[in-house]
Amino acid sequence: MKQGLNTDQSIVPSSLSPELAELDLSLRHQLWRCELAVLGAILVALNLPLFAGEFSTRFIYHPAPLAAGEWWRLFTHPFVHVSPYHLALDAAAFFLAYVELKRGTFARDRFLWRASAGGGLMAALAASPVISTHGLCGLSGIAHGLTAVVSLEILRRATDRISAWTAALCFVGVVGKSVLEAATGNVMFASWHLGSLGTPIAACHAGGILGALVTWMLLRDPKLDRPSDAQASIVRESARFRLTTPQPFAGMAFQSYANSSIATARRVGPDGKPAGG
Repeated sequence: MKQGLNTDQSIVPSSLSPELAELDLSLRHQLWRCELAVLGAILVALNLPLFAGEFSTRFIYHPAPLAAGEWWRLFTHPFVHVSPYHLALDAAAFFLAYVELKRGTFARDRFLWRASAGGGLMAALAASPVISTHGLCGLSGIAHGLTAVVSLEILRRATDRISAWTAALCFVGVVGKSVLEAATGNVMFASWHLGSLGTPIAACHAGGILGALVTWMLLRDPKLDRPSDAQASIVRESARFRLTTPQPFAGMAFQSYANSSIATARRVGPDGKPAGG
């Protein structure tokens, strides 16, 4: 190793590494903000019919149009919603969980939500025959998957008992809820809904979690694991008992209340228009 070179990144002079690190962090924050803006714009654009009191099936997942060459439905269906109520609940839960992933790499975060969307779609295809007569849409499968991942991330970084236990309970709660829904075929707390959510396919929540967790296990950075002395720190520093990152837990509360599925379905006729149901 040459004199004056950083031992972690030998091509960067050690005298410049703090400035470069600060620049890298600034660029990542700007890129993250731009991504949030783009995702928000996509949500608004694909749900414009809702503001006119209509529900459009143009961008939902549906086997017949997909077979006819409308491949974009594979990518657009999670962003489409059946009502303003559905959109508000799913978007709130998704963004509350997603903002917590900004500590990871840009590529990893993209893989996480895409894998969650793919897992939810595959779960719907495997578990529900009504997919051939219903369209699939909604962000809640992705939101469930991201909530599970964020809970594990916080658990790894936790340095106080309350944060650690809350993250663990959040993870167990969202996974247990999704497994129960997949086993019974019914979403929990259905009677709590205050607006239209279409016809949810409950298995998509579990599929979204499975896709996100598998991707997280493959791409996670072991260096971010909680240090070995964390437990001792938890015991010694009782004055630090506080929730450091409440956003994912708020997202979990939204999901427990909404229970809307990434496969929120709407019956579609042969012409691609909604036929009720």
